[in-house]
Amino acid sequence: MRFTALLAAVAAHPRARATRATATVVMALSVTISAVGCPNATEAVVENDVVKATVSLDPFAIRIEDQRGRLIAESAVNAGGRNGPLVAAVDRWDEKLVLSPGWDNYVEGAQEWRAFTKARVAATGESENAKILDLEVESVDGDVATVRMVLSGDRLVVRALVGGELEGFDTLLSLGFRYSADTRVFGGGERFGPLNHRGSCLYSWAEEGGLGLGEDAPVGPGNPAPNGGSMTYFPVPFFQLRSPAGGHGVFLDTTLRTTACFGAEDEGVQRYTVNGSALDVVFYVNDDPLEVLDRYTEDTGRPMVPAPWVWGPRRRVNPNQRVADYDNQLEHELLRLFKVPTTGIDDSIHLLPHRQELGREDELRAWIDEAHSWGYKVMAYNNPYISATIATAADDLAFGRQNDLFLKDAAGEVGEVFFVSGQSQSLATIDLTNDDGVAWFQSLLRRSLDLGYDGWMHDFGEYVQRGWTAHDGSVGEQLHNRFPVLSAKAAHDLLVAERPDDFLFFVRSGYAGTQAYVPAVWGGDAEASFDESQGIPSAFRSGLNLSMSGVPYWGSDTSGFKCLTDAPRDKEMYLRWAQLSATSPIFLEQNACVGITRQQKWSLWNDDETIDSYADNARLHTRLQPYFMMLAKAANATGAPLLRPAFFEAPSDPESLDVDDAWFLGSGLYVAPVLRRGQTSREVLFPPGGRRAVDLRSGQVHLPGRRRVDAPLLGLPPTFLMEGEILPLLDDEVQTLANSNRDDVIDVNDKADVLDVIVALGDGGDATATLVDGTVIRVARDGAADTPALGVFGDDAEYGARVYGDFAESPGSPLILRGDKARSTSVSKAGVTVSVDGDVERLVRFVIFRL
Repeated sequence: MRFTALLAAVAAHPRARATRATATVVMALSVTISAVGCPNATEAVVENDVVKATVSLDPFAIRIEDQRGRLIAESAVNAGGRNGPLVAAVDRWDEKLVLSPGWDNYVEGAQEWRAFTKARVAATGESENAKILDLEVESVDGDVATVRMVLSGDRLVVRALVGGELEGFDTLLSLGFRYSADTRVFGGGERFGPLNHRGSCLYSWAEEGGLGLGEDAPVGPGNPAPNGGSMTYFPVPFFQLRSPAGGHGVFLDTTLRTTACFGAEDEGVQRYTVNGSALDVVFYVNDDPLEVLDRYTEDTGRPMVPAPWVWGPRRRVNPNQRVADYDNQLEHELLRLFKVPTTGIDDSIHLLPHRQELGREDELRAWIDEAHSWGYKVMAYNNPYISATIATAADDLAFGRQNDLFLKDAAGEVGEVFFVSGQSQSLATIDLTNDDGVAWFQSLLRRSLDLGYDGWMHDFGEYVQRGWTAHDGSVGEQLHNRFPVLSAKAAHDLLVAERPDDFLFFVRSGYAGTQAYVPAVWGGDAEASFDESQGIPSAFRSGLNLSMSGVPYWGSDTSGFKCLTDAPRDKEMYLRWAQLSATSPIFLEQNACVGITRQQKWSLWNDDETIDSYADNARLHTRLQPYFMMLAKAANATGAPLLRPAFFEAPSDPESLDVDDAWFLGSGLYVAPVLRRGQTSREVLFPPGGRRAVDLRSGQVHLPGRRRVDAPLLGLPPTFLMEGEILPLLDDEVQTLANSNRDDVIDVNDKADVLDVIVALGDGGDATATLVDGTVIRVARDGAADTPALGVFGDDAEYGARVYGDFAESPGSPLILRGDKARSTSVSKAGVTVSVDGDVERLVRFVIFRL
C-alpha cells in the first residue's frame, strides 16, 4: 500500500494516539529528522511534484495548493473565538435526555477557545515515499501544540496534537480552512439530508435512526428527531469538495466523534473538529472524483465483490407466509406463479440476540429446503448482542459472563443497554476487540449456516456507550464508531471461510473501512412515505452520499419500515419506491409497517397493476446482473462507486453539481426516478459532455440540457442509456439468480447461454465491454443509418418488439442483430459490426440505437 510510509510517519509523531490508521502500521520511520536553524524564517514549505503546502509561521497559517496553483485549502482568518487555523478548548460537555441509548446525547460545552497563532519549524524529514514537516505552535495563552505535515504523492496528512490540560477526550481540537463561495460538499457517509452539505455541520457518531416529521417538513436541526439532519447509522468522515474550478477529498482519520462544518458557523469556512486531543486530516489533492475514491479506498479498504446472486431482488417473507387475498396461497409460491423475479427471502427469525429458532429447528430446516427448491436464497437475522432479559438467551448470556466476553461499563460490570430487537429487551454487547469474543460471535453466527440459511440481516452496531471499556484497552469514545466495522469483519471472515462466494449479510451501520467487509448495506428503518428526512427523497440522497464515501453496495428499505407519521402509505408510495430500487445496487422489499398503532401500507398483492409494475422493476434489476457484476469488479479494483451523481459526467458544470434527483448507475445508465408525490412527468438535466442519452422505455434521444420527460406511475422509472456504452442483460424470463430444481422456475442457469446487449452509438462510434467471465463484446458503427429505421436480422423480431417496445416511430429506433450461438461470433449489417469473443458458448442478441 502506497500509504504505508505516510501512515508510519504520522504514527511516529510525538504523543501520537492510536487511530485506525496508526494502529494498523507498526514499523520504524526510515527518514532523516533534523533540526532547522533558521531563526528569521517566515514560512516553511513541504512539496512534491503534485502538492505544495506552505506554512506561514507568524501568524500561523496553512495554504495547500496543487502544483498548477489551484487552491485546495487555506487557513481561516484568525479572528478570535472559534475562528482560526488551529484552536482548542476544554469541553465541559453535557448530556441531553434522549429516549434511546442508540441516539447521541452529546451537547458541546466549550466555553473558551484557545487560538494557536505562532509556529516554528521543529524538524523536517524525507524518505523515498514521504516528506515531513514538524511544527511547534503556540497559543496566546502559552499552550503548545504540535503539527506534523506528511506528504506522499497526492495525499497530504495534517496531524495536530495538543497536550497538558488540553489532552484527553474532554477536549475539542479544531482545524479551520477557507473555501470558495461556489464549493459544494458531498459524501460524509449515508447522510439523509441535502446531497450538498454546504451550510451544514455533520457530526460522525453512528446512531439509531431518527424520526421523520412528515412529508411537508424540511430537513433541519430538529428533523429528523431528535438530532436533526446529521443523524445516520453509517457516518464516514470523508468528503468530496467540488466547485466548477475543481475538487479534492478530505478524510478525518480517527474513530473518535468528529464534526465537519461547511459554512454553517462562518460563511466560507470549513472546520474539522474532534472530541479529543489529536486529529488527522487527510487531503486527497486530485481533481478527478473517481481518483479521489481510488486513493481513499486504497487507504481504508477496497470494497469486496459480492456473490453473483446478491444482485437479485429480495423480499421479507415469513416462513410459510400465506396471502389471504389469494386463497391463502403460500407467498413464495405466489411470487413464482405471477413471475415476479425474486432471488432472496428474508424471514427475520432472530437467532441473535434471543434465539427465536429454539424449538423450531426442524420446521426452519424444512422451510429453508422448500424455499431453496423454488430458487430462493434465505436470510435469517443476527446482531452482535446477547439478550440479558429474555430466557431463551440465558445460556449464551451465562457463557459470555463466565468467559469475560462482553464490553464493560464504567463500574466494570457487563454493559447493558435497552432497545427493541424483535421485542423490547436489555442487551449485552459482545467484545469484538477480544479474539475469543470474535470466535464466540462467529460460533453463534454459524448456527444460521447449520440450519441452512444463506446469510442474514446483520443489524445494529450503534449502541456502544461512552465510558465503556474493552479487552484491548479501548474506551467507548474510541470504540463506538469502530465497533460496526469489527462486527462486519467478524461475519465476513466467517462466511468467506465457510461459504466462499455464496453468501450475503447486509448491514445498516458502519464507518470508514466497513466497505472492505460487506456485500450489501441497506438504508435502515425508513419511513413508509415521501417524508423528506426519512422517506423516498432521503433514501435517494443517502445512497448517493454513501456511494461517494467509498461504500458501493447500497439499497433502501423499499416501501419503508416505520409508519409513524400520518402520510398516505399508498400505491403511489409503494410503486415509486420499487422504481427507485430497480436501479439501486441492492433491492430489498420490506413488508413491515411498524408504528405506535396498528397500521397498514400498500402491499404487492393489493391489485394486479401493482403486481405487474413491481415485477417490471424487479425484472430490470434481475436482468442487470451482468452489468452489476462488471461494476462490482471495478469497485473492488479502484473503489469506483456504482451510484454516481450527475457531476461525475461533467465535474466543472455548475448545474450538474446541483443535481440531487438523478443518478448514474456506473457510467452507462442515467436514471431520474420520481422522488416526490403527485408527479407524472419531471424535468431532467442531462449533463453536458457531448454524450446523448436514449430513453430505454421509448427510444427517445435526449441531447445535453434540461428536458421534461414522462414518468408514469406504472412501469419503469425514466432510465437512459448513455451514448458509447454497452449494457449487458440477462434474458427477460429469468426469475431468480439462485438455483432451482423445479421445471416451472426459470433460474439464471437455465438461460446461461443467452445474453442481451443494448448499445447506443453515433456515426463512427464504437464501444467495448468485458464481462466478468472474460468475454469481450465489441460494437462499431462505420456508416449512417441508411436502412429502414427498425432493422431486424435473424429470427428475433418478435422478441425485440416484446421486450423493448415498438420503436418504429421513435427517433432512436434500434437495429436488432443476433450472432450465432458460439463462444466467438461476428455479424455486420447496415454499417454496424458486432463481435463476441470468450470462453462461454452463448447466443448474444444486440439492440443498437444508431444516433
